[in-house]
Amino acid sequence: MNISKNNTSNVRYVFLLGSQSKGKVNKETAGEFTKYKDMVQEDFIDTYNNLTLKTLMGFKWVSLYCSSAKFVMKTDDDMYVNVTNLLKTVRDHKKKLESSVGGSCKYVAYPVRDSRSKWYASINQYPRSKYPGYCSGTGYVTTMAVMQKVYEVSKHVPFFYLEDVYVSLCVERLGYTLTNLQGFSSVRWPLDSCVYKGTEMITSHGLSAQDMLTMFTSDCK
Repeated sequence: MNISKNNTSNVRYVFLLGSQSKGKVNKETAGEFTKYKDMVQEDFIDTYNNLTLKTLMGFKWVSLYCSSAKFVMKTDDDMYVNVTNLLKTVRDHKKKLESSVGGSCKYVAYPVRDSRSKWYASINQYPRSKYPGYCSGTGYVTTMAVMQKVYEVSKHVPFFYLEDVYVSLCVERLGYTLTNLQGFSSVRWPLDSCVYKGTEMITSHGLSAQDMLTMFTSDCK
C-alpha cells in the first residue's frame, strides 16, 4: 500500500480528521491531501468530544484498505513514537496482542463526576461506578484481527465520548484484556536525544512539532 510515498519502511501511517467549522481550514486540508494522500476524513466536527468517532473512522478505514497489516497503532498528533522500539515490542508480545490491546494502561479507573473536569462523565453518560480500565488514548497498539473485532463490536456498544474508555468497553465486550507495555508513556519523557533514540522509550506525550523535529534530527552524544 503506497499511502505515504515518502515512507519506505514497512510501516504506513495516515492522519485522521473530522471537518472544521472554518472553510479556510477545510480548503487547506484538501490541498494537503491532494499533495500527500495521507489523510482520512469524515463529516463530523473535529472536537475532543468526537474523538471516539474519529478513532472508529480510522478503524473502519484500516479494515477496508490495510487489512493485510499485522498490527495497528492509534496515537495522537503530539506523540513521539520510536518506531524501531515499537516494532520490537509488538513482535515480542505478538501472542499476547492476539487477544489484547496494549499501551500505557490503567486496570482500575473511575468516572469523574465533577462537571468542571475535562473528563466529566455524568450518570446518564456512564451509569457504571467503574471503568473497565483503559489504555491511554495517547497511544495503543493491537493486532489487525483484534482491531477489526473492536470495530465490529462497536456497533453494539453505546457511544461514550472518552475514546480510550470506549475502546476498552469494546475490548471488555469481546472478552479480551488490556496489556501494559513497557516503553509506552502518556506523559513526556525528558527531551534528550539519547532517550528518544535509545532502546527503552516507545511513546512520549506532549511534544510540539519543533520538539519532534529536534528529536528526530539530533544525534545522541
